[in-house]
Amino acid sequence: MIEVIVKEKILAIDLETTGLDPFTDHIVSIAISVEKGKGFNIVLPFCKNKAKAKEFLQPILSIFEDEMITKVFHNAKFDLKFFHQYGIEIKGEIRDTMILDYLLDPNRKTHGLKEISELHLYYHQISFEKMLNGRVITEVPKEELTQYACEDADLTLQLYHYLTQQLNQN
Repeated sequence: MIEVIVKEKILAIDLETTGLDPFTDHIVSIAISVEKGKGFNIVLPFCKNKAKAKEFLQPILSIFEDEMITKVFHNAKFDLKFFHQYGIEIKGEIRDTMILDYLLDPNRKTHGLKEISELHLYYHQISFEKMLNGRVITEVPKEELTQYACEDADLTLQLYHYLTQQLNQN
């Protein structure tokens, strides 16, 4: 896994969290994609204990800190605030598909991942609410959570390539 990431030099990251507040909520999983149609999800067994979660992530922290690897997020500010609360430093170039989409079309009012995946990639994602199906995120079976999270990371990577190409053409 690490060899592929280092070779590709671009990785898309998507967090699933217990809520929207990085001070009181927790990271449940970290999905990563380096290749179209593929991804993997790291479910944190200690999501409420930030120190233990960071220790659990120790084997991959060097990837997040590698300045030669571009990290791609959708709404990077959200994810980076959570990483900061865990003491995880993200180094290197950071790209945000939400901002790239805004640059492509600043007149469109919304630039959400699901919306722009459908608009640019013609891909309809399952909604977060449908994935939850009345449960809290920590009750979602790991297989369902992984499918949902990896799809988000994969589409973020695909959108990065698409939007970058579109912006370079303009």
